[in-house]
Amino acid sequence: MSRSFDLSVYFIADPHNCLGRPLGSVVLGALKGGVTLLQLRNKEDSFEAVYEQAVVVKKLADDFGVPLLINDYPEVAMQCGAAGVHLGHEDDPPAEAREFLGPEPIMGFSAYHDEHFQELDSGIIDYVGTGPLYPTKTDKGKVVLGTKNFSRMAHLSPVPVVAIGGITPDNAGDAILAGADGVAMMRAVSEAVDPEEAARALVKAVQAARQEEEARRAS
Repeated sequence: MSRSFDLSVYFIADPHNCLGRPLGSVVLGALKGGVTLLQLRNKEDSFEAVYEQAVVVKKLADDFGVPLLINDYPEVAMQCGAAGVHLGHEDDPPAEAREFLGPEPIMGFSAYHDEHFQELDSGIIDYVGTGPLYPTKTDKGKVVLGTKNFSRMAHLSPVPVVAIGGITPDNAGDAILAGADGVAMMRAVSEAVDPEEAARALVKAVQAARQEEEARRAS
């Protein structure tokens, strides 16, 4: 598989969760802080509005060499030249999206239950987002996994797993130690007083956890 990406610190940017600030300024702060993957998520505005936002965000992501994924909209991803898409279970089936996009774009998928992992096709899907790991305002109603259940589910996955749901600098390291290949977050960055500093704190937390993992293996 030629698709290359780094799940370490994966920022999900939603223009409706930026405390009224311009989407571009929040995304710029996150990129300056060191996020490694970026997703544009907008479940409220029109296709045209999402496309316009994607063009702006992609320019910023390109300046930092960070791949941009589009949530829900393969058509927007193709039109704006994004690196790929992230799909949920209510979106286009991954096989159809892969056929539409071709073999190169990154494709992420949401997996919340054991059955979801059993259905994964690693020839189509590149990574899964699994959670909520902790309580979150975004995915209300979903069962909070906690680190023990998350770890068990991550070991079922044939593709890399990014932990999502309630991720903050204080618990991001625990997610990595539980088996996550990276952490994904929205409000911890987009609603932070300083998105750049928030992103930088998340990067440090992930790096520290990986160093701890290496020390454990070496001991």
